[in-house]
Amino acid sequence: MKSPNHVRVLYVEDDHDAYEMMKTLLGFSEIDVVSASDIENALDQTESGNFDLYLLDNRLPDGTGTDLCSRLRAGDPKTPIVFYSGDAGKTYMDSGLKAGANAYLTKPNLDCLAETIHQLVRENRVATDPFRCRTSLLYSPALY
Repeated sequence: MKSPNHVRVLYVEDDHDAYEMMKTLLGFSEIDVVSASDIENALDQTESGNFDLYLLDNRLPDGTGTDLCSRLRAGDPKTPIVFYSGDAGKTYMDSGLKAGANAYLTKPNLDCLAETIHQLVRENRVATDPFRCRTSLLYSPALY
């Protein structure tokens, strides 16, 4: 049985080695990572998958992460979106946030990534189903 902290993320990244590293590292933080290598594959997966968060690179073979972010946000206004990109300039960050992302983190900084993912998912779960979260808190084994 998975814990209530378990998170499922769609990571849109065209570098397979980067995906494998991310899958391993985030796995230690109860985050399952599913990959998509381009925009079209990502959009296909969002139709069939149930993701808690979208994690996007900005440079993709068939467009930009900003383009994908806008398309994801248009179809799904609630699921958190985080950019994790080597594009560290303010212009990139501003355009990603303007496209609907909740956060923009730059590679290779992994220090805050898992924490940011869990925080955004937790906030989204409370916003979309406050009773579920209140109930799980009331019956938390940590309270007894």
